[in-house]
Amino acid sequence: MGASVGVGGLIIGISMLVVFSMAHQAISLQIESGVDRIEGADEPTPTFTIDDAVMFTGAIVNVTIVDGGSNYSSGGTIEASSGNGGFSATYTINGTGAITSVVVTSHGNYSSLPTLVVNGGGTPTSPANLAAVQGNVLYANMTNTGPTTIAHDDVWMFLDGQNATRFSSVYNPPLTNLWFSGETLFLNWFDTGLPGDERMTLAVGPTTVGHGLW
Repeated sequence: MGASVGVGGLIIGISMLVVFSMAHQAISLQIESGVDRIEGADEPTPTFTIDDAVMFTGAIVNVTIVDGGSNYSSGGTIEASSGNGGFSATYTINGTGAITSVVVTSHGNYSSLPTLVVNGGGTPTSPANLAAVQGNVLYANMTNTGPTTIAHDDVWMFLDGQNATRFSSVYNPPLTNLWFSGETLFLNWFDTGLPGDERMTLAVGPTTVGHGLW
């Protein structure tokens, strides 16, 4: 009789422990869910503006060196001999004065492919043959108007509502990969390689902002 009572008490005790454990887990989940909701409520929704945006579809995005020429001097610039698109570039030379590399400093915008010439590069004994490569360049200014700091990796870009592109993959920050409250970023995205030249859109979490491309 005493053994039966002991076994019964043990079973009841184990059952109570199981019930207590289940109740503890349920309360813990409710607490965690409540904390998550509180933390989510404390974090304000990101807000930002696209101040201006323009797409140049006839920009010079690169220069191909067909022939570097010879006897050029440093300090000159590469310019377009035709059109009025605003292209300019700098170059480096080797020991024979041949142009070995080109850095585009202003992409410009041209309706047709311009001819490139070297200006102020001394008196070459053999002229260089430089070919312009046209493509798209997107210029935009955007400002973080909210109180929160936004990581560049959390910003997504779209052209004409398609081709989602992570902002950090096309923006080269000078110091940090964070977009601080009140900060204005300038985007110079050349040779986008993507269709779409009418509208630019930025998305961060639940916030989406668009701007026409002029």
